[in-house]
Formats: sequence, structure tokens, C-alpha cells
Amino acid sequence: MTVTETTLARPDGTLPVLVVTPESGGNGAAVVQSPEGYGVNEFGREVATDLAALGFTVVTPDYYRGEGPSDPENYDDFTEVMGCIGALDFVRATHDVLAAIEHARTLPGVDPARVGVWGYCTGGTLALLAACLDRGLGAAIVFFPSQPTFPEHDAAHPVDAIDLLWNVACPLQLLYGDQDPFVDTLAEVERRLGQWGITHEVRRYPDAGHAFTTPRGPLARPDAARAAWADATAFAVAQLTG
Repeated sequence: MTVTETTLARPDGTLPVLVVTPESGGNGAAVVQSPEGYGVNEFGREVATDLAALGFTVVTPDYYRGEGPSDPENYDDFTEVMGCIGALDFVRATHDVLAAIEHARTLPGVDPARVGVWGYCTGGTLALLAACLDRGLGAAIVFFPSQPTFPEHDAAHPVDAIDLLWNVACPLQLLYGDQDPFVDTLAEVERRLGQWGITHEVRRYPDAGHAFTTPRGPLARPDAARAAWADATAFAVAQLTG
């Protein structure tokens, strides 16, 4: 596969993106990965290459634009990463994910109708917001979105993702550990998705909390992570290549 680092011009600067292209042209589909709150780190790169090994072209935007955690591999101390998430402009970051989706649609060998979004943690919130706003997506795979609602609304947090679910047009998969504190919002999320007839599935993994897919550290739950990967990739393949 080919791994390329490039930038996209944005109205307020430049957006770094990582593009991984599979061998032999791939399967015609693309996945835009919105990485966890640590940004584009070793885990995010492995996700991108593993998805490319399945035939997907993968685009991963750095929604921090180079201003994320100084040690994006530190899964033991959450002080810095929580500060970065707290300072993140979710409007700009959502627009960056949407720009990455548009970029994916232009790449060689990609069918613009078969582009999906895939996100973890804070990146899961951004992926969910992108799925609410871009009605041309083929699928959305969202791991434990950290901000289904914001504590308060301001210029950087103008609306809760849960209040935009009515506009999701693609099949949506949500993946949570059953010990995740945000799992309490799922009943209302599912009620709203059902009310509006949105195709969706929810996967829950036992004895797993928030961010259980992390590769190491106190939150990591390898068994749940493997099961979630199998479920998520099966969903992506079925929705984007079936």
C-alpha cells in the first residue's frame, strides 16, 4: 500500500491529512477516519493501514492541525489530552472532517457514493456530526462518541450531535463498552433513530468502558477491541462494498 502525507487548503489555514491507498486499486470504497482525542498517532496509523489492507482507501485528517497532544502515544496520563479536547473548536474540526470526506471522493479509484466515515472518542463525535451533515455518505461507524451532548453551547460547540440525528441519511453503527459513562445516552439516541426511521445498529461490549479500543493503558480491553473491530469492519464492508 501507499502512505502519503499531504495538506488540504482550508479557508482558515491548512489541514494535514494522511492518505493510505491499497494495492491493486482497492475495492472502490473509501473510509475517512476521524481519530481519537490523541490525534493521528500510531494507533490511528494502524487503523488506516489495516482498513487499507481490506481494500479501502483511507483518509485521516488531523483535526488538531498539528496542535494536539505533545505525546500522542501516552495512554497513561489523560491530563494533556483532556486539555486539548477542551480547547478544540468543534465547528472547525467538523468542517475539517467534512473536507476530508470531499477529498476522499476525488481520489483515483474511489466511487464518490461509497465513502464512509469512521471515528473514535472525540473523533467519534466529529464522525457523528459529519454523518448528520453530509447526506451523501455511504456509512458511518462511530466508536463511543465522547460528546453526544456538550456541557454548554458556544461558538465552538453550537449544537449537540444528538439533536441532529434526524438528518442522518446513511446506515449508522454505534459501538460502546457497556461500562462507558456515555452509554446512558444510548436509549435516547436509539429512540430518536427509530423515530426517524434511520438504519442503524448498536453494539455493546461487556466489561469494557470508554475508549476500550486503545492499544494499551488502563482503558484498554483487548478482547472487546478485537470483537468491535470485527463488527465494525463487517459493517463497513457490507455497507460500502456490498
